[in-house]
Amino acid sequence: MTIQQWLALGLAMLFLAALPSLSVLTVVTRSASLGLWHGALTTVGIVLGDCLWILLALVGLEQVAQLEGWLPLIRALSASYLIVLGWQLWRSRDRKSSQLSLRETSQPASFLAGFLLTLADQKALLFYLGFFPTFLNLERIAASEVAGIMVIAIGTIGGVKLAYAWLAVQGQQRLIGRSQPWLQAIAAGLLISMGLILWLQLITGR
Repeated sequence: MTIQQWLALGLAMLFLAALPSLSVLTVVTRSASLGLWHGALTTVGIVLGDCLWILLALVGLEQVAQLEGWLPLIRALSASYLIVLGWQLWRSRDRKSSQLSLRETSQPASFLAGFLLTLADQKALLFYLGFFPTFLNLERIAASEVAGIMVIAIGTIGGVKLAYAWLAVQGQQRLIGRSQPWLQAIAAGLLISMGLILWLQLITGR
């Protein structure tokens, strides 16, 4: 790959990462309701999930076929998990002690929310399979190119999602304040809605 191809790939992935999506919404809701650290952990989960899909797209379809039977289960687990997280936020919206406990104990939940949500989106794999051939030959890809793509993915996807997390926290602090229980009610509603959307997609086969 030429320098121009690497730059084009990086800019394309940066633009795509910035588009509104369920992953962006998850980062924003976790950050605004529980703090920047939770947004960062959600971002790590999203990046890890995307890197897995990218690796599968670069390596080949044989490994993808082996995972195909697990995808509905992953989507069902992700949808249920988001609903549980939303319910936890809803229950804690009027109790400061519960909110503090939730911030301290649900850090793994934020990571898993991002990771499972990304794994549930098998359309990401189909996208990458159609996206990467624009920039490289998947049949003759070098290990150094795979490593470079991973670095670009981590930098662009992670950077954009962290920026969303920071903006969510800044907006929450300046406009509404940390003690507003209705913020957590909105975040809870969004998480539950995302879980229901995933369940609907699973039931309808989309």
